[in-house]
Amino acid sequence: MQDITVKGWLAVTYVGLFEMGVTFVLWLTALKLTNNTARVSNLIFASPFISLILLANIIGEAIHPSTLIGLVLIIAGLAIQQIQIGKKVPST
Repeated sequence: MQDITVKGWLAVTYVGLFEMGVTFVLWLTALKLTNNTARVSNLIFASPFISLILLANIIGEAIHPSTLIGLVLIIAGLAIQQIQIGKKVPST
């Protein structure tokens, strides 16, 4: 078994604290503070757009047509869901 380098520990610490820990706490706080969790929950679907922009601009990764089709499908699904949330379904 190999020893973990300082660089490895720093990477693991970063992922644990910022990508998992702090963001999870902020997300739970946002859900607790809202009156409509369904609308706030849909914000998680913004992450593919943000990731795509970062990957394309910082790393220079190519954006494939299939990725754009997937993003269009995500937007369509969110739009349909928002329309359904906007309609008040009478309780039975």
